[in-house]
Amino acid sequence: MNRNELGKSLNLSVELIAKGRPNRSGRPILPTYITIHNTSNDGPGADAAAHSRFVRNKGYYEWNGKKRFVSWHYSVDDKQIIKHLPINEHAIHAGLGNGQSIAIEICMHKGIDQSSANSRAARLVAALMNDLGIARDKIVPHKHWTNKTCPVLLLPSFGTFIEDAESVLASLTASPTESLARDGVVSVEEFAILDQTQDAPVEAAPEDDPEDAHKQIANALAEFLATEGD
Repeated sequence: MNRNELGKSLNLSVELIAKGRPNRSGRPILPTYITIHNTSNDGPGADAAAHSRFVRNKGYYEWNGKKRFVSWHYSVDDKQIIKHLPINEHAIHAGLGNGQSIAIEICMHKGIDQSSANSRAARLVAALMNDLGIARDKIVPHKHWTNKTCPVLLLPSFGTFIEDAESVLASLTASPTESLARDGVVSVEEFAILDQTQDAPVEAAPEDDPEDAHKQIANALAEFLATEGD
């Protein structure tokens, strides 16, 4: 498989959070890690498209009477990947990982082919490793940053997930930049901007989120879907 074929296999589309939204600060980062999450949302319809609409049109849950804004770079299900932020921009997903990592949310809704979703996510990780030179030991679960039990489905076999990504990476036969701007994983513009963010500071520890933050997001998504179109 070459890099162009890998990109096509992802079925990736770009639906960015609008600039100026509270969950898109535009703060530059130099991503040296990839952080893997599960959505913890097993409800029907909680697929990548639903998460895309949620993060673009709402993008928060409420806790202790306050809005807690959230964002991530990619949503992945068994059929597609949707990109929500440039990979050189800060997302709100994993404490200290926010300023250092690309966030991938893997869906787990009722009726999903979970094996296919995990495989698609592993291929996305392989593409990012290839394009950005990110090493195996920098592919981490959400738990790495916060000690939370996430990704809840993948944690028991996280090493196997990384091995799957590495296997795809090892199979590639083309140069890292072959498909930039073709498949949307990393655009030419993002790649160029990364050269200008070498000194992006690592942020201080943000305010703690609740242990069940993903469940809070799942509930907020369910409420959003129930009222969508009202």
